[in-house]
Amino acid sequence: MSLKKRITLTICSIIVLLMILLSSIIYTKSATILNKEAEKYMLSQLDRARENIDLLIEINRLETEALALNERSINFIENQTDVEIMNNFLVNEMDKKNRNNNYYKDFFILNKDGIIIASCMPEAMNIDLSTREYFIESKKTKNTVTSDILVARSDMSLIVITVSPIVDLRGKVLGHAGIAMKAEYFSNIVNQLELGKKGYYSIIDSNNRILAHQDKSLIGRASTFKLTKEILKKAKKEHPSMVEKGIYENGGIKQLQIYKLMESKNWVLIAVLPEEEVYERSIKLLFYVLLIGTFGIILAILIGIYVSKKISQPIVAIIEYIDKAVIGNSIIEKSISDSIKVFTGGKDYTISEEIETPTKDEIGNLRKALKKLKDYFVWMTNRFEYESDKLIKRSKALTSTMEDSSLRMAKFISTLSHDLKTSITLIKGYAKGLKSGIIEDEEIKEEFLEGIFSSAVDIEKITCDILDNVYEAKCCPRLHIERIDANEFISVLYESTKQYIISSNRVFEGSYESKGGYINIDTTKIKRAWNNLINNAIKYSDEGSRIEVYIREKNKKIEFKVIDEGRGIDEAEIDKIFDMFYRGKDSKKRGYGLGLFIAKSIIDAHGSNLYVSSEEGKGTVFWFYLNQFH
Repeated sequence: MSLKKRITLTICSIIVLLMILLSSIIYTKSATILNKEAEKYMLSQLDRARENIDLLIEINRLETEALALNERSINFIENQTDVEIMNNFLVNEMDKKNRNNNYYKDFFILNKDGIIIASCMPEAMNIDLSTREYFIESKKTKNTVTSDILVARSDMSLIVITVSPIVDLRGKVLGHAGIAMKAEYFSNIVNQLELGKKGYYSIIDSNNRILAHQDKSLIGRASTFKLTKEILKKAKKEHPSMVEKGIYENGGIKQLQIYKLMESKNWVLIAVLPEEEVYERSIKLLFYVLLIGTFGIILAILIGIYVSKKISQPIVAIIEYIDKAVIGNSIIEKSISDSIKVFTGGKDYTISEEIETPTKDEIGNLRKALKKLKDYFVWMTNRFEYESDKLIKRSKALTSTMEDSSLRMAKFISTLSHDLKTSITLIKGYAKGLKSGIIEDEEIKEEFLEGIFSSAVDIEKITCDILDNVYEAKCCPRLHIERIDANEFISVLYESTKQYIISSNRVFEGSYESKGGYINIDTTKIKRAWNNLINNAIKYSDEGSRIEVYIREKNKKIEFKVIDEGRGIDEAEIDKIFDMFYRGKDSKKRGYGLGLFIAKSIIDAHGSNLYVSSEEGKGTVFWFYLNQFH
């Protein structure tokens, strides 16, 4: 692909991605804002509808109370007015009220037993309302009560009734005055409020029946809205201003439904808006954003073509100059190749003099031209880095080894100096006492001379022991191999070891076995290696602890094993204990760090290995094998 196409494609891709991102952000934000605005508008309309309905109920309550307090109503209930006169009075009152709104169905008077004894409707006379909930509540509380939607017994029409008690001066309830409103009037109120193209408002009474709806055929029927039952249950416990909202399916159509509880009655006002209308404005906005984005992409293509043309021209010229420079540097290239042979042991590295046929990909041509120079420098850099890393690692390892060896040597010299200094100090002290001439007691002089002799013997032992150990450590042990009876050697070694361990106040445990045969060993050296292992077991274990010794045949070999219950060896030190002069970091026992080194050297010289297994705080096991012959 040519540079022009790459630049054009890159610019267009960036613009497209930006436009998609911008469109999604704008759509998401706008949809959220518009949805909130729609909800806010619906809530404001619900508040408006609630205010109108609450006002209507309040007016109706006041009118019913006024009718109950009217002198004619009191006179009638006290049998001071004729029924016909009372009925005419009720008709005239209702006609006055209906001149403006025409939503009153009936004005009526109930006796204290709940029987209609006066009414605007002849067919309503003598109807018994004593079992109606609203009448029972009003009679019980002596307050004005408005009913839920009802079916009138007189003509089966849908009504809402408000009743108020008629009381005398002493507060005694004589009867009730009532006003019946046409239920459809509530629908007229909410239908005056606009909500989109297909949105509407509805009212559900406390018995979950539809009181108002845009489809008047549904008035009086049970509510099909999802949350009305739940909200009506909550209405008894929560504040009347409770609001619930959500997207719900009703009649196969998804709708945004907002529920609001009325204050005057436990009725629920519902705003309903189809989901498609909720997102209608945001979808229109998205369309305009995409339209603008399309024009932006077309503009980006034109800009990309122009910019790519301007950028590619100098790159083509640079490629031509680099190709010429590569051909002209053949002498330098040959020198570089010869130098590389020195580092690679004969491997040649050359830069090709061939110039490949240029293609339409300007960037590719430039990359190939530069790569010829880059490859050599990268290779040389990596080579020097590799050799430098190896040298640094070897230097670090050598330094660490030298420091470790120096530290061990220093500890060895310190220990040796201390041992020698102790004996020399004793000799000086005894000699000074004798030289002074103060001591005349012959017994004390004898003790001083004995002390000098004893310290001199100690110095001699230390010197001989160190010289022998250093000789063994520095030189490969010279073995004097002898053919030894295996049974005799094992029994003697086992018994001497047993006595030595017992005399050290340790508990001895073990066994040995041999079926005869012979072994080819340097007896003195093997005993020395074995004694070093036994001495270590005693030195690093407490008195009263157990030391186990086993010498037995295994697979045509004799196994020599020592097990102690000492302090054990740290796992990090296992690989170092056989090094010259090495002593454990936490070791408080005196020594020169040569015992295990010499023991391993002797056993290695016999063609075997010295093995160790240890657990810190629980003890250590050393063992090795010698070949047995029959």
